[in-house]
Amino acid sequence: MLNLKNISFRYNTDLPLLINNFSFTAKDGDIVAVLGDSGSGKTTLLNIICTVIPKIFSGELNGSISHNEKDISGLSLPEIAPHISLLMQHPDNQLFFPTVEQELSFAPENLKVPANEIIGRIDDVLTKLNIEELRHKETTSLSFGQKKLVTLASIITLSPDIYLLDEPFAGLSEEYVELVSSGIKSLATSGKIIFLAGHTNDIAKFANKTIEMGNLNEKY
Repeated sequence: MLNLKNISFRYNTDLPLLINNFSFTAKDGDIVAVLGDSGSGKTTLLNIICTVIPKIFSGELNGSISHNEKDISGLSLPEIAPHISLLMQHPDNQLFFPTVEQELSFAPENLKVPANEIIGRIDDVLTKLNIEELRHKETTSLSFGQKKLVTLASIITLSPDIYLLDEPFAGLSEEYVELVSSGIKSLATSGKIIFLAGHTNDIAKFANKTIEMGNLNEKY
């Protein structure tokens, strides 16, 4: 379970609150659509949940975030990542290794997952997302859609409890949208919490909870 309590945020004191006294609870298996126009704060909210704000991006943040009733504010980003992981809008910001297989193995290796289990996780996610043919490809040679699938796969191999997916369908072909949608539903069925940030009803249609960013800020 993830609990946000009385979250307020602005990037500096000269700006109005982007999020004002917001509380929300997500339970295991929830798919949460985070909807709003560009600039409404969708990415900001995801960054707050995984504590990228204020650990990397500064601002005036108040309130508390707990995961399974434990406050996570004192944890470092490497400590949080195995529990709460973020898929960024632009996959090039999350691809660091020459080949797809190296990319997928990096996070579980850091967690000291046994080698045979890592191989099993990679086999499983490549099959689920139907991208087995990308296993030995160079990441720089991939299309935008393929890169997005690989970054999602890399998070799945980490197996966090909470997935924060920022514009997961943007720039994807219809085929890839179906693959990602199927993967998201499978994760939720297994008890994972999924946040999907976007501005279209494609995201809302299979979510069971919705956050409208336009309702979270001060009105002037």
